[in-house]
Amino acid sequence: MTTKLFLAAIFAVGVGLTSPAIAQVAQEGGPVMVGGDSWHADENALTQTWEGRVEVVQSNSRLRADHVVISHASGGEGENKGWGEVTRIEATGNVYYVTPENTVKGNTAVYTKSDDTMVISGDVVLKQGKNVMSGTRLVAAIGAGTTTMDAAPGSTNKGRVKAVLYPDEKQANQAAGN
Repeated sequence: MTTKLFLAAIFAVGVGLTSPAIAQVAQEGGPVMVGGDSWHADENALTQTWEGRVEVVQSNSRLRADHVVISHASGGEGENKGWGEVTRIEATGNVYYVTPENTVKGNTAVYTKSDDTMVISGDVVLKQGKNVMSGTRLVAAIGAGTTTMDAAPGSTNKGRVKAVLYPDEKQANQAAGN
């Protein structure tokens, strides 16, 4: 790879990591830090691959996994060819997504910009405070503000979504007239 192309790839990676797609790591946006044991860029496929203890941090939100592939759209043609915006992020192996309010664990997570959706699958556990929900697939339509959890018949949940929910004590006391 020529020095010019290498520098363009590094610049594109830096620009790509601040695009709206990866900004979904944290609702409030801001700069993104990515780290891992190794990094590889493929100019032909417009992908960057992070391996080993990968961590993507933005504001107070964190995505961790063994392996993360970030796909980009093409940024142009000919001399102007480069890396465009992030179109897809795929995390595999020991996936954790942590915010101040929630922790989600799964085997894989895929964010697709075209439909602004995050799908986490494989023994999914969602924790919010003391509340816990488990299933085999969680689908979050980020822009729409909706989330769905389901479970496969052969899963450890035996085809059922399970939850342990603790009512908000303040709301429970108000409802009881206390």
